[in-house]
Parts: sequence; C-alpha cells; structure tokens
Amino acid sequence: MQNVFFNDEVLIAEKNIYSSLKIPPILMMENAGANSAVHILENFKELLHTGVIIICGKGNNAGDGFVIARHLVIEGVRVKILMLYAERELKGDSLINYGILKSMRNKNPGIFYCRDDKSVKKEIVSGDKIIVDAIFGVGFRSPMEKRIEGIIKFINELKDKIVISVDVPSGLYNYNQNSVSIKACRTLTMSVKKYQTLFYKGKENSGKISVMNTGVGTEEFTKYNLGKNNIFQTEENDVRAFLPGREINSNKYNNGKVFILSGSKGLTGAACLCSMSALRTGSGAVITGVPESVNEIMEIKLTEVMTLALKETADSTLSLGSYSLIKEKLKWADAVLIGPGLSKNEETLELVRKIVNENDLHFVIDADAISAFKGNLNLLKKRKIILTPHFGEFSNLTGKSADEIKNNFYELAKAFAREYNIILVLKNSPTIITNGKIFYINSTGRENLATAGTGDVLSGIISGLYARTSDDLGCAVAGVYIHGKCGDNLYDLSGPDSTVASDLIDEIPIVKNQITEWRN
Repeated sequence: MQNVFFNDEVLIAEKNIYSSLKIPPILMMENAGANSAVHILENFKELLHTGVIIICGKGNNAGDGFVIARHLVIEGVRVKILMLYAERELKGDSLINYGILKSMRNKNPGIFYCRDDKSVKKEIVSGDKIIVDAIFGVGFRSPMEKRIEGIIKFINELKDKIVISVDVPSGLYNYNQNSVSIKACRTLTMSVKKYQTLFYKGKENSGKISVMNTGVGTEEFTKYNLGKNNIFQTEENDVRAFLPGREINSNKYNNGKVFILSGSKGLTGAACLCSMSALRTGSGAVITGVPESVNEIMEIKLTEVMTLALKETADSTLSLGSYSLIKEKLKWADAVLIGPGLSKNEETLELVRKIVNENDLHFVIDADAISAFKGNLNLLKKRKIILTPHFGEFSNLTGKSADEIKNNFYELAKAFAREYNIILVLKNSPTIITNGKIFYINSTGRENLATAGTGDVLSGIISGLYARTSDDLGCAVAGVYIHGKCGDNLYDLSGPDSTVASDLIDEIPIVKNQITEWRN
C-alpha cells in the first residue's frame, strides 16, 4: 500500500521525520530534486534537446526546482529559470540552492525575473517543449495573487508543452476547488501521494503521478499518519498477496459457492453479468435465483451458472413467497450477492430485509437492494456485509446530498462504515473502500468503465472472492482492483469509450494471471 496524506498533514509528518531521524531538510530537498531530474532525463529524453523551462516561486517548491535545474544542467540540458519572485524573497534551503546555481561556473542556467504573464510569455519560446512547475507546493493557501493566477492561466492555455509539476500542481489545495491551478501532464510528488491530487479536478490537473524518493522510506511516513487517517492507495503486490489459489485435489464445492438474487423483467442482463463474473473470478459454483417469468431466458443466456426459478410479484420481481426456497439455498452458500437488476418493488425490498435480518451469512449488497435499507440501517449492523453503492445510491441511503458527499466523502464514508460495522465500497473515480478505520483508494480504472453494467461485474467479482475467504475487507480491495485493471487492459485495446460491461468478464482471468503470475 502507498501512503496518502492530506496536504497540510504531510508538512507536519516531515517535521516529525526531520526530528526523529536527525535528517536535515535540505538533504531531503536534494534527494527530491535529484530524483526528479533523473525521472525527467529518463522519461522525456527525446524532448530535452529543446531545453527545459523551470518556473519557480519562493518556497520549498522553488528549492526543489533549483535542485532539478542544477542536475539537468550537469547532464548538459539547456535550462531556463523563470523567477516569479525577487531573489530577496527567497529564504532557507531554497535560497541556499539558488545560491549554488548562481555560483556554478560555465554551466549555470539562464535566470530571469518575470513580473506577470506577459514577461513569462516573452521567455517561453516556441521551441521549449518542457515546462517544470515549481511555483507552489503543499503549503499553498488560497487565495492566489492575481498576477500568479494570470501566469498559471497562460501556462494552462499552452497547447504544445509538456507541463511537469513538482509535488502538486501549483495552486491545487482541494480536489473540488473552483479556483485556478496548474494543469499538469505529470506530477512528481515527493515521498508520498497527496489526497487532493487523486480525485476530481485534482486528478484531472495532476496527470500521471510518480512518487519521488526523498531518502526517507514510506514506513517512516506511516508512523506519522496523523490523526489515524490511515489512507492508502492499493498496489498490485497487496492484491497478489490476498488472492487465493486452488488446492490440487479440490472440487467445485470447496472453491466457493455463490448464491445470487438478481434480475427482473427487463433487467436480466445484470443477473448474467454478476453471475458470470463470480464464476470467472474463481468460484466453484454459482446459483442465481430469478423471478420465474425470466428463468427461461436466463437458462438460455447462462450455461455454466445454475438458475433457480422463484415466486414473483405482479411486477415480475422476487416476492416474499419465495423466501422458503431461498432459505434452503442460503444454507448452501459461502457468500450471497443480492441486488443487480432486482428492482425497487417494495415487496422485493421487504424480502431483502428479511433475508439479511434472519440469516447470519456473508452478504454483498449491491444496486437496487441497497435501497431496501433506507430507514432500516440498523439491520446492516447484524451481519458481515459488503455494501457497494455509487454516489447516488449512497445519497439516497444516507439522506446526504450528492454535493455534500462529493465534498466530504472521506469523513462520511468512514463514519458510515464504522457506525454500521460494514465494508463500504463507494464507487467513484477512483473507488474507495473502507471499514471505518482504514481508507483505501483504488489505483486502477479509467473512464471506459463509465458504462452500464460495469457495477454488476464488480459485485460479481467481489462475491466470487468473498465465497473463497472470510476476509471481507481484503476481497473488497482486491475485487475493486481487479475490476479496474480489467478496464485498464481494455482501455489500451479499444480506448476510452468502446468498452461494454461483458468485455470485462473475459478479461478477469487474464488480469488474475497478470497479478499472480500463475502461468510462470
């Protein structure tokens, strides 16, 4: 797992680390700048002959920029530094590194003081392809000076430049802010990832994020995960360690049995998607209970999945009259998925509540079934439940507005999971997973997943894993990661808008093999 910190708290953690390790801050600045320069040299070497422009503020972010400049110059790169503040405003380690630059013989970069966007525009010639943004770091506080705002707007309007931000895009302090910040192609963040760069406008403006080694290991930051925030981004090694294998002498019934309650007239596709996803994830057997009027079509669409025809309401949804037969299959199951395509018929939702209230099993509650607990949230406390709402479903369930959730989903998600003793998978870009104590941010998934049915595939993957292990948090984290990586593979094949949900199902075994390396 990669540490993730809020902007203001990473500064406090760094001060604690300086104190405990007796490490001078200027050494961390040197490591950060040197490794950033190496990253630029290795990843943009085909453009370096055009020169690099580094735009600097006056704080530690500028100090990082000065170190980057020195190391690029040593490697023969032509560097131009645009100072947005006068030399007299530099302090501390930034001033020291600025002085080193000025003292370099024969290889010192060009340094220019720029008062406004016009002077910046004058110095950025058409041949310079790379711009390094070292104006503001995590210590930035709104509002921004008008002249700096004008400079940033000008930089954002440039069409033929590669903009690389140091630590965070300058001006970014909140992922949902309306004010201007640099729009970077890549962000070279120091030591740990920053929460505000991972969502919404922060994600959009940060581009690809790479973590730079500052000479202090991630474990040191874990010690100072302030306020017990425990925010982490999932890595592939975490998922690899979790995924179960199969015993050589196993059979279908000891490899995870999933019982699914899903589907209604017009929504049989959801039942098919989640059922096949559970199988592809490794479940030995899947039984899908559906309203009797759609059972025939389900038997045609599903070959490997067993179907169970159940009594239905006048709306062709599952009825309370089906409960006795459902109860028999609940005894058989290792995990139970309820919800995809189920409908919001009130009798059906009453059935959902009855099933959860009267049976002590491992449940995944998704889609329409989530609304069964609106006004009945205490029922969630009784069982081991993974709940998988998107923002609209979470809004309906909690009574919080979508904007309120968007602005504060960290606190709201953790509080909800903690109060109702569940695992919450809050589908977002990226999706987050929490048990109320630890907050995981998924690292896979792109915009091609924004299409109907992908959530049904996700719930099937999670259910397939849940049936094989009792680790509810682990299989939620792994399931979301696998789902997103399936989307990433398909993005590489067909771009941002041609994926359909069923494409993901055939990708599941490929992704599992990529993660586990079983083929080797």
